[in-house]
Amino acid sequence: MRILLVEDDPDLASQIRRLLEQEGYAVDHAADGPIALEMGRENPYSAVILDPGLPGMDGLTVLKRWRNSGLTMPVIVLTASRTDISDMREGVRAGATNYLLKPVDNELLLDWVRGVVNSAGPNSRGVVLERGDLRIDTVSLKVWLGDALLRMTPTEYRILLCLATADGRPMQAQEIVERGFDAESTKTAAEIPVYVSRLRDKLGRTAIETVHGFGYRLADEVSTK
Repeated sequence: MRILLVEDDPDLASQIRRLLEQEGYAVDHAADGPIALEMGRENPYSAVILDPGLPGMDGLTVLKRWRNSGLTMPVIVLTASRTDISDMREGVRAGATNYLLKPVDNELLLDWVRGVVNSAGPNSRGVVLERGDLRIDTVSLKVWLGDALLRMTPTEYRILLCLATADGRPMQAQEIVERGFDAESTKTAAEIPVYVSRLRDKLGRTAIETVHGFGYRLADEVSTK
């Protein structure tokens, strides 16, 4: 699988490239907006990692032009600023799949990449994680259970997405805090059980399993029944 890395910081680009190549991904690199725009148009990438602050053309403009051209590959945006809801909304409207705050957490970045790559082929028309009747659209940030669109708070969505991209392994509350929240919007580990309980109210009591001593795990099959 081939990934396009768009980052003008040579040290960070080298770090991320090594990380991805060690995981078996082929990586192309662009250091400015115009080159990234053309590379994205000419190649069927499985995913893109995109820095918004690029020379020549900013990253969100590149992303908008890709989407206007009909390209729908997953795009993970790296940002050095706080990713609050207004920032996320702007990025989502441009076509971003996920946001990740700098400095980059290597394991979290790999989790995001695995999640979007496993959920969609090159230039797929949607990045949707599915667990039985549960569908999580990481482009629109919406969640469905069967035909019902669920109302999710940003915190509930972040926790659910962490569990959905954990490859079936349980996650402790502290790990959810570290991987799902940035420094500006962080929750404490003690708060996670409250939000897990709220998610169970919406998804069903068996949707999220408590694995004693190891944390929480999203069920392989979440059912409306």
